[in-house]
Amino acid sequence: MQQSQPTSRRSKETTKRTVLLADDDEEFRETLVIWLASEEGWYVREAADGEDVLSKIDESVDVLVLDRRMPNLSGPEVIDRIDETEFDGDVFVLSAYEADEHLNGDGDRITAYITKPIRREEFLERLETGR
Repeated sequence: MQQSQPTSRRSKETTKRTVLLADDDEEFRETLVIWLASEEGWYVREAADGEDVLSKIDESVDVLVLDRRMPNLSGPEVIDRIDETEFDGDVFVLSAYEADEHLNGDGDRITAYITKPIRREEFLERLETGR
């Protein structure tokens, strides 16, 4: 009888990773989807606002790309509530605004703060390297 592998966190090197893209700007979100679809190794989920993020995030998500300003719950509000979920992955805040004290002070939860605009190559590299 063959044993099945555990369903815990997946290794970056061996399987596809799941990214949840959260941005209320549908056009920008679609651009990120296209960028990730052009690369091997990514499953993509989308969220249009903070409440949508919390309803879709779970232990199967490896990376959360989170816009700072969204309706219903902002990026910082999502971060404040993320420990209530089973998510244990990387959090990339992506915003046109510079980081402030609230987001800088939550460094243990935020993997990287990325300011817009961002080039495709830089975005993909940062997700791959985790910084």
